[in-house]
Amino acid sequence: MKRMAVLILVLVAAVAVASAEGYEKGKTIIGPLVGMNYYSFAIGAQGEYGFHENISGGGIFSYSSKSYGWYLDDYKVTYMTFGAQGNWHFKPGQKFDPFVGGILGYEVASVDWPTSWYGPEPTYGGMFFGGNLGCNYDLSPTMLGRAQVGYPYYIAVGVSFKF
Repeated sequence: MKRMAVLILVLVAAVAVASAEGYEKGKTIIGPLVGMNYYSFAIGAQGEYGFHENISGGGIFSYSSKSYGWYLDDYKVTYMTFGAQGNWHFKPGQKFDPFVGGILGYEVASVDWPTSWYGPEPTYGGMFFGGNLGCNYDLSPTMLGRAQVGYPYYIAVGVSFKF
């Protein structure tokens, strides 16, 4: 939690001295995300390309893992999501760029339990529809700070690189 607070503090400090042009048609934005999802702390990445003045499309990935205690044994659950995203940018070319979008993806979960339990390790997966609401804020001409809420992340922050 302290690392998350430090990351947010660094982003806020960088915003105070930043200037750039924001989301742009024809540009690619790629970067890592850290956040919380339903299961636990999650790490991931997202990327998008500006197809239109206001519309971008791309992909998203997240990974999280959590261990649970069960009587005398522990087990671990791992979650991964992969998806295609599309976002509508309300203020393209501006320093502060709010956006809203949708995600169509696939989620995979697996359980790793002790050998003392019987049966195979269960794995399941399925399609999901998700959405996000967030904003980009220019930190430099090639770097954006990003914050978003939605699914598969409930809340996430990151730094994206624009080229």
